[in-house]
Amino acid sequence: MITATRVTDNAPAGKSRSLRRSLVIVLLLSTIVPIVLMGIGSYYLIYSILDNKIANAVQSTLRQVRSNIDKTYANLNYVSQQLSSNDLQLLFQSDDTVERYILSQTVFKNLDLVSFTNPDTGLFYYYTPPENSVFFQNQSIREGADPAALPQLTAVKGVTYHAPHRTLSDKGDLVLSVTRSINIAKRSPLYVYVESNNDLYNRLLNSEQYGMQAIHLLADSRGSVIFSQDEALFPVGTLMPAQVNDHGYAERSGRYVFREASAEQGWSVYTVIDRHTFQAEMKSWTLLGAAIAVVSLLFSGALGWSIWKMVYRPLAKLNSEIRKVKASRTHDDVPHAQEIRLTRIAEFDDVLLQFQDMRTRIRMLLNELMQKEEDKRYLEVEKLVAQINPHFLYNTLNTVQWLAKANGQEEIVNLIAVFTRLMRYNLGKDGGLVALRDEIAALRDYIALQQIRYNYVFAIRIDADDNTLDVLVPRFLLQPLIENAIYHGQSEDGSAISLTVTDEGDGSILVQVRDNGPGMSPEQIHKLLAYRLVPERDKIGMGIGLHYVATMLRVHFGERTGLRVDSRPNEGTTISFRLPRAPGLAAAPREEPRHD
Repeated sequence: MITATRVTDNAPAGKSRSLRRSLVIVLLLSTIVPIVLMGIGSYYLIYSILDNKIANAVQSTLRQVRSNIDKTYANLNYVSQQLSSNDLQLLFQSDDTVERYILSQTVFKNLDLVSFTNPDTGLFYYYTPPENSVFFQNQSIREGADPAALPQLTAVKGVTYHAPHRTLSDKGDLVLSVTRSINIAKRSPLYVYVESNNDLYNRLLNSEQYGMQAIHLLADSRGSVIFSQDEALFPVGTLMPAQVNDHGYAERSGRYVFREASAEQGWSVYTVIDRHTFQAEMKSWTLLGAAIAVVSLLFSGALGWSIWKMVYRPLAKLNSEIRKVKASRTHDDVPHAQEIRLTRIAEFDDVLLQFQDMRTRIRMLLNELMQKEEDKRYLEVEKLVAQINPHFLYNTLNTVQWLAKANGQEEIVNLIAVFTRLMRYNLGKDGGLVALRDEIAALRDYIALQQIRYNYVFAIRIDADDNTLDVLVPRFLLQPLIENAIYHGQSEDGSAISLTVTDEGDGSILVQVRDNGPGMSPEQIHKLLAYRLVPERDKIGMGIGLHYVATMLRVHFGERTGLRVDSRPNEGTTISFRLPRAPGLAAAPREEPRHD
């Protein structure tokens, strides 16, 4: 009996998902999500690293700039101290002309020595305000030059430190300078002015040392700009922030402002860098990351397409083979297994090989099913032939039994009764399954008839476990085996035949028929078991009974049961088979009407 298989769809309502679309989505997500996460993490990591790196580099350079300016001012202060010698004070205090001449020569020598020993020093001279009279200058002075008008960065202990300004000489470059007051008794105040040489400013406040475009600002202790390299952006007087963030800079008008203060003199130097310039390196890293992401996406798309092709072609091939099998209506329509071509992909080749085996088994099962159907038809024909006009047979036997009883032939009466029961059992069960106890009861009637026929020259013992008597078996299953044992298992010393039915305890029942006859050689056993290869019309003798029994077993229980013949010459023969305790296709026996 073939039952239909119900397919249950537990998936949510809606259209089925495409493998191609799912594969593309999975590949894109598996590529995009890691790239996005890595990109975000890398961006913030690189941003933090580069930001700290650039900020630290700028801060370190600015610290060096501030240190160099400190040293420059310290050197100018030191030169101003050298220029404030005792000879100079004596010169301005003396009224003697000769003494003044001698002292003036000494002062000139001292000026030459100071100029020679301080190469970073430029113009220096003495002057007296407010008339601004000049004494002992080492270079020519620009007309109208007034140190009092110079931007004052800070003043410490009588020394005024000027922010970068145009030199008071006639060369026109930017310089740093200091002014020191010299107290001379009996005279108005005298000042010494010292400025750096023309190259020092460019070495101190050069933006190239940062590796990017930058501007410098110098502010006093209040943060007010005294000097600016870009007065359009930061004019003189602009207040600059004194606090910076954790990165070491403050943001102002889209620019990053770095600050370094002079602890000794209180002034501050600022470096201002445009934000875009500051982030140029980070932008290059971002563009590089974006390019890598695009290449990764393209590579992922190409990889996904190749994987899809790799998966789709074997699936299409397998689907095509399945459709061919589905469209088959007979075993001749099932495609041959050798038509499958492998894909050279291990997993799909394994599926295709298993499908090949399945297709081969389908052909075998179809052939076997057709063979079983043919055997069933053969048995039905045989049964129909055997059941020709059973009423006539029963009525004739009843007539014979009545005549024997009327003549006092009790033996014939008993024989006819046993034979009638056996005939009714054999012809009245319609080929279904019967309980083993009914089959054994009918077998006892058959044995009784045979014993009467052969004048009780053989003995048959039947042993069956009680828990096996309700097992369903095909009708007329045991009689052919006992009949073969009687006909072919006779022994000169007296025949002994036994039938044992044993519960094996593993869900199966072992049925054995033994005799002590002449036995068979291996060649005879092989010929006997080759009954399936012999045409029906050519089967004779013992092969007929075995063919019937084997066919019934195969029809009702499949290939899991089969006859086994164990025999040796002069040692008797044992024929056995196994039955399942609960056959899946058991049919309840039908009760035939009795014919009196």
